[in-house]
Amino acid sequence: MEREDVRDLSIRELTAQLGEQLPQLMRDQVALARAELFARARQAMVGSKLLAIAAIVGLGAWLAMVAAAIAGVAEALPVWASALIVGGSLAAVAGALALLGRSRLARSMPPLEVTADSVRRELGELTGRNGQQ
Repeated sequence: MEREDVRDLSIRELTAQLGEQLPQLMRDQVALARAELFARARQAMVGSKLLAIAAIVGLGAWLAMVAAAIAGVAEALPVWASALIVGGSLAAVAGALALLGRSRLARSMPPLEVTADSVRRELGELTGRNGQQ
């Protein structure tokens, strides 16, 4: 279907055309925004789960560090040294998971760029500018 040149249409025809196209445009934009929000929500959920896992592993690291300190005071070097190595390893894993979770959450926060661009493009077409300023 070819698009008519809007300069050849009367105000009445343009108003009727707008009345036909506007509801579909609004439905399309709401569907696009919904899809974008669901994608962002999935990213946020993955990031939140990673942060929760990091907190659990971090708690384990803290407990291992406490055990290392207790063992260090009560016993000779090898016991607390091994507990310190395990605690340090757990702390490194917790830090990596926390950084990964934080970056996932940060990616889920920007505005709905695809929807905003689409709305701008559609408004430009409705006003007859076709995206030109």
